[in-house]
Amino acid sequence: MDALGERRITLDQLRAFVTVAECGGFQAAGDRLGRTQSAVTQSLGALEEGLGQRLLDRRRGHLLGLTEAGRRFLPAARASLAQLAEAVDALRRPDLRGRIALGVPDDFAIAELPRLISRCHALYPGLTVEVTSTLSATLATLLRQGALDLALLRTTAGVPLDLPEPGILLRVEPLYWVAHAPVPFTAPEPLPLCLYPDGCAYRAAGLAALAAAGRPVRLVYVSAIDTNLHAAIAAGLGVGLLPASAIGPGLVRLGPDDGFPPLAPVELRLVRRATAPLVRAFADLLQTAPGLMRG
Repeated sequence: MDALGERRITLDQLRAFVTVAECGGFQAAGDRLGRTQSAVTQSLGALEEGLGQRLLDRRRGHLLGLTEAGRRFLPAARASLAQLAEAVDALRRPDLRGRIALGVPDDFAIAELPRLISRCHALYPGLTVEVTSTLSATLATLLRQGALDLALLRTTAGVPLDLPEPGILLRVEPLYWVAHAPVPFTAPEPLPLCLYPDGCAYRAAGLAALAAAGRPVRLVYVSAIDTNLHAAIAAGLGVGLLPASAIGPGLVRLGPDDGFPPLAPVELRLVRRATAPLVRAFADLLQTAPGLMRG
């Protein structure tokens, strides 16, 4: 048995410590936990006695914050509670087994998705997730053909998807004209453009706006690879279209003040082809990924 086990450190004590640290006081922690302030204080005292360390800086009955030992111990206490919650949650959820074919747009950065899929594999050894990354238009076709079970699709706001269901809206963010430097919109020569391939919602929205404004264009660089497209725009080859989250350093936004037509925002939607329990459960897991919700 380890040292903590010998000293009988309990989950109630850990929960009391973490809640006091988060709430900044015993009374607020008691309210959150549904316990009296005295009971929370006793749990903290027992925890400190078991550890042989002061975790809270208290003076004359006032909580001033965590001690150095408390700051070191807090992440481990949180991790222990999180592991317990995940274990209990796994028992309550049905065991997910089978194959999921997931489509992801390759021109939309979703940092949390690989981590979420890895977590699913760890929680459900019988679950296999196969990811296809391509343009949203291609993903929609694969959904209609039955090659995918569900997909994350990026589209322009107000433009309906050619699918049986509209899907679940996960994220909305503005779309911008971008270039390496201000570009005159009224120049007589065609506007040089750096775009994703045909089937990209950014491209479709931009070309439609330019056609409505009567502005001639020429495509100087077309690529489905983010880094290549960004490099072309940053090098001054032409004007591009990017969502707010994808605009990196070295690019400037162009808008109505520069003569460029306004653009509708872009949306990220989660669309299911099948309604099988496995697909529904995995779709619920996807919606918990923080990266999907950030703009």
